[in-house]
Amino acid sequence: MTTNKFKIELLKTNWISEEDTQTDLCAHGQMRVKIGNEIVVDQTENDGWTISATAQLLLRTLERNHTKENPVGDQLIPCCGHFLVFDNDMEEVYIGSCPTGIDWEVTHENGIVTLKTESGTETQVDFENYKSEVLNFVDQVEEFYKNSPEKEIPKDEFDRKGYLQFWKEWNEKRNKWKK
Repeated sequence: MTTNKFKIELLKTNWISEEDTQTDLCAHGQMRVKIGNEIVVDQTENDGWTISATAQLLLRTLERNHTKENPVGDQLIPCCGHFLVFDNDMEEVYIGSCPTGIDWEVTHENGIVTLKTESGTETQVDFENYKSEVLNFVDQVEEFYKNSPEKEIPKDEFDRKGYLQFWKEWNEKRNKWKK
């Protein structure tokens, strides 16, 4: 199987407020995603998709399926993903988003990942190629955080817990797939 059946490219990264980058906790940006011969997303007209949420959700798809019946999140590319909910009864942080977003299904079987878009395009890629695309995207998003001013951890306990758990989950999942 060729690697060009799934491609995710980060085209631009930004914070919603360039004046207040220390309290803006969600990275946004523009991206291009190709599944099979379909361009699922190619940039955006607004400030961008929430790429930090996208990266986290894609990390989840390395371990499990993402289907309408059993999703890893509301959409794989959410417009917004700034509402982070976590309590001790949860396994993962819930990333709340608005209904605007782009989604596709991800299923695994015998080392093959099947991707199915909302319009019905379906393609298969081997797991190693899928993993490589996802981790490359995740690492680019993380690099954007590292090159930005240090974030102010929210003072509100609810917000702080959600944000800290988001990064705990990110690091655990990313470290599991070290190259």
